[in-house]
Amino acid sequence: MRTKSPRFLFLLLGTLTAAGCAADAGNDEGLGLDNDPPLARRDDLFAGAPKSDDIAREFKADEILPPTFTDLVALQSPVKSQGSRGVCSIFSTVGLMEHLYIAAGADHPDFSEQYLQWSAKNQVGGFRNTSGSNASTNLDAINRFGIVVETLWPYESTQWGPGNDPACDPMADGDEDDEGMPTRCYTNGEPPAAAQSGQKFRLPAGRFLSVLDVKSHLVNRKTAVIADLDFFYQAWNHRRSTLPINKASWDQGYVLYPNDEDKRVSHEHRAGHSIVLVGWDDTLEVPVVDATGAQVMGEGGEPVVERGFYLFKNSWGTAGFGIQNDFGAGYGWISQRYVREFGSIRISDKPDVGRPAEDCDDGRDNDGNGATDCDDAACSSAPECQDGGEAIVIEGQGSLEIPDNDPAGISSPAVASQGGTIVKLTVNLDIDHSFRGELRVSLHKGSKAVVLSDRAGGGADDLVLSADVAGFTGDDLAGEWRLVVADMANQDTGTLRSWSLEAIVE
Repeated sequence: MRTKSPRFLFLLLGTLTAAGCAADAGNDEGLGLDNDPPLARRDDLFAGAPKSDDIAREFKADEILPPTFTDLVALQSPVKSQGSRGVCSIFSTVGLMEHLYIAAGADHPDFSEQYLQWSAKNQVGGFRNTSGSNASTNLDAINRFGIVVETLWPYESTQWGPGNDPACDPMADGDEDDEGMPTRCYTNGEPPAAAQSGQKFRLPAGRFLSVLDVKSHLVNRKTAVIADLDFFYQAWNHRRSTLPINKASWDQGYVLYPNDEDKRVSHEHRAGHSIVLVGWDDTLEVPVVDATGAQVMGEGGEPVVERGFYLFKNSWGTAGFGIQNDFGAGYGWISQRYVREFGSIRISDKPDVGRPAEDCDDGRDNDGNGATDCDDAACSSAPECQDGGEAIVIEGQGSLEIPDNDPAGISSPAVASQGGTIVKLTVNLDIDHSFRGELRVSLHKGSKAVVLSDRAGGGADDLVLSADVAGFTGDDLAGEWRLVVADMANQDTGTLRSWSLEAIVE
């Protein structure tokens, strides 16, 4: 048990507060007006999400993982606040995007939540008559259309009302559900001219991840994930809970697995929330409470605790939730069991921050400046826009068996006798394997190494790819290259059949 668990136990027993759905002096005095953050529609968050059992595993079930992992906190952008708008999925998606850009080497990325809200509804066409969205739609918008930086369309913390546009009156239909208004009411109008013409930033296509693979993804891919969640009011210590809540848990950011009564009453006013999972602690223990807020005791009179929590980044600002969390205000700890049973996970991959925002060979004006492909000044240095250059093919050693469950793996050489400055480098790879999600493949020259595949592809057979590698651009081609292939789990085996380098040099 962590040393701070007993301290939390004392706080838990001394700070229970009953809260109702309506504001009252007792609740405001007990938890403060900051404990009424907006929530999302649960059905919006889970629209189109497959069942967890239908998502193929990408990692081995018997992988040995560390008891704690928090390295990704250092790769997060600052915690933001969604204000009074129910757009948590917009914030979790932008939070993931900023994290992926930081992980890829970008300095202080800050992207526009306001623009993503507009793009998800107008360009993708999702959830046009509600304030909601979900990670799937949001990542689709970013991948297909891109979003701008925050300064080109700063976030507005309050949704348009009748004072902004007479059509934006949620009570016009006699129902206070905030649905059915024109789309412009939920996006606060159209993007300003600067945002429409500004550079658009993208991510690789998003995908669903099994809830059973979250830890493996965090520690192996070194990137965070989005969790869209069914919401339980008492578990979150939310002010609108009809069951007793706890200020100490709110301040620490603790979110326990919901008890049966919390499940029942929360589903009477069903809601959802979206967060970014950035780490875990299997040793953290938090006392369990029942529907009355009382601590649950075991048969021997000992306190019952819940053990095993994900560390997450929230979007409720830094003045309330998680203000005493060890990793900073706005962070929290959520039950791993909660996420497994009531979560849907979405991921994307790191962008190539060294490549121009304009895709130089797709025939489209991606960055909105009126030029496409090699006619765009941003593409002038792209390999596909270069004239001349010599193509050189270097064959690596093949027909090598890959040892099972051996992080050292095999190292296959390929020697380039001809030199020249690398303009473009492509790796062609063919591996016979019965579970390619076990494989880690990297290309090495001297002290430099670039990972080509890291346990990707789940339980599918074989790893065959042809991929451009930007990490060696500008280097001299001459010398020894090595392909390192490691099998990181037991049982399944394979062979490196062949590999080669194809280089364009100057």
